[in-house]
Amino acid sequence: MLYDRLAAMSANLTATPTERIAWLNNETVPLSHRALWRLLDESDTRIGELLGLDVPDLALDDLMIKVRDSKEGPVEVDITAETAVALRQLVGTRTEGPVFTTPAGARLSPTQAAEVFRTATGMSLHVLRNDRRRRAAIKALAA
Repeated sequence: MLYDRLAAMSANLTATPTERIAWLNNETVPLSHRALWRLLDESDTRIGELLGLDVPDLALDDLMIKVRDSKEGPVEVDITAETAVALRQLVGTRTEGPVFTTPAGARLSPTQAAEVFRTATGMSLHVLRNDRRRRAAIKALAA
């Protein structure tokens, strides 16, 4: 019984590369969510840490974000050029305030982020972070 529940949970925490690419490029989803999904997909950063980012935490020319409130203390996280472009579009001319916001301008909450992802994909938002870890483990074994 427990094994069945764990297997079902695990099945909901994996995605094909094609699915991930489609989600990250789905323009029917607000850019704030797609940029967040990119960061979750390519980094080992927790959702709460990402949602806590403020505009000054972005060093987009250096392809980096600065996570001030991580469990490990302040850390610098490398990002891809594609994610930097998405974040630059998202932030626009803003120089302060939260990076990830609702249409009303409030900081996006983990619950809101999870609901949008589940509505768009039918899966848990953790699939992005879980898949990144799985891909890294497979790559390490192949090396």
